Amino acid sequence: MSDLSDAMPDPGTDTADAPMPARRGILRRFRRDRKGVAAIEFALLALPFFLMIFAAIETSIVCLAEMTLDQAVDQVGRTVRTGQAQKANLTKDAFKQQICAKVGFLLACDKLSVDVATYDNFAAIPEPLTNGKLDTSGFGYAPGGKETITAVRAFYKWPITTDMMRKYLADGGEKGDGTHLLYAISAFRTEPF
Repeated sequence: MSDLSDAMPDPGTDTADAPMPARRGILRRFRRDRKGVAAIEFALLALPFFLMIFAAIETSIVCLAEMTLDQAVDQVGRTVRTGQAQKANLTKDAFKQQICAKVGFLLACDKLSVDVATYDNFAAIPEPLTNGKLDTSGFGYAPGGKETITAVRAFYKWPITTDMMRKYLADGGEKGDGTHLLYAISAFRTEPF
């Protein structure tokens, strides 16, 4: 009986002060200590949280830019459809400036490519990309006359700034130039003005 009483601590003594192996004591104290837990949890969660926030903001801005460009092309394209652009003898630069006036708060006008051309039918309107690249060599400004099939197309290479989103939003993924091609078209038959 005396062997058991020697192994048991006295009821009035604190067991935390009892001698323990050094390693077990440090781990136990570390596990019990709650100081700085919030800072450590924030540090672990902050990076993924902010990456998700920046990705959502970047995606939203790209969508806003594309909708803005599309709206501008529709509105300015209407001047071609109704014959106002032809009657005013707008030049290519003046026509592009009308689009820039509507998107200039969001897009840099010098990076905007605009093409206005007439076609025999709607199926003849060409694809914007050749071998995955935008070819602007054939772009021009020919608004056509009465009752002709016309397409007003605008292109803008939007730079993707959030590194994590670059491979998902950029054309060509990681091998591309880090931009996303914004593309707006308004195709119609001009009115008999």
